[in-house]
Amino acid sequence: MQMKYHMVTIEDLVPENHFLRKLEKALDLSFVYEETAHLYSQKYGRPPIDPVVMVKYLLVGFLYGIPSERQIEERCADSNAFRWYLGIDLDERVPDHSTISQLRRRKPAFRKVFRRLFEQVAQQCIDMGLASGRLVATDSTHVKASASLASMYLVETQEGPGAYWERLNAYEEQAGEHLAQKTGKQKKRRVGDNSKGGAIPVCPHFPVFRRIKAHPLVVNS
Repeated sequence: MQMKYHMVTIEDLVPENHFLRKLEKALDLSFVYEETAHLYSQKYGRPPIDPVVMVKYLLVGFLYGIPSERQIEERCADSNAFRWYLGIDLDERVPDHSTISQLRRRKPAFRKVFRRLFEQVAQQCIDMGLASGRLVATDSTHVKASASLASMYLVETQEGPGAYWERLNAYEEQAGEHLAQKTGKQKKRRVGDNSKGGAIPVCPHFPVFRRIKAHPLVVNS
């Protein structure tokens, strides 16, 4: 077997007209550092996940309709464009999905701040015309929206920012219940989870208890 060596950077691997390049230029997320400064210790603990990376991590999940943090991690790991947008080089590891989930759900201070920031940034995408905000009702399935053939970067997601956040919670609860069935250990529901019920996501890895209406949000390219 012959081996070839290529001198490339991640910058070379992302097309100039990719949607995430447009998103990066349009959104200034520097305010996230100010908003989250009080959550991090400057003296103790291991180096944290960059708060901007965490917001971007959830944002790409929302914009591309990825139903769980586990699947967001998988997509980021094998997508050069996602890596580029998060600022993660080819030889660097993508943030672990369980770490993101724990910060997002189990720490009250983090949960409140990051939910507000995530919803604020996602709304900015809609207000700036990056996301059209046009909702299309379907029957629990993804559908292709009408788009110009010249536009190759159509992204869809199923609901608004707040509903997507709750759907991530529901997915984690469903995963926990599935694990409890296998191990015989009951997982406690976390404070702040969608404990009143609501939409349970259609998930390929865990049993589905009921179907929901999906609402794709078409993102303009």
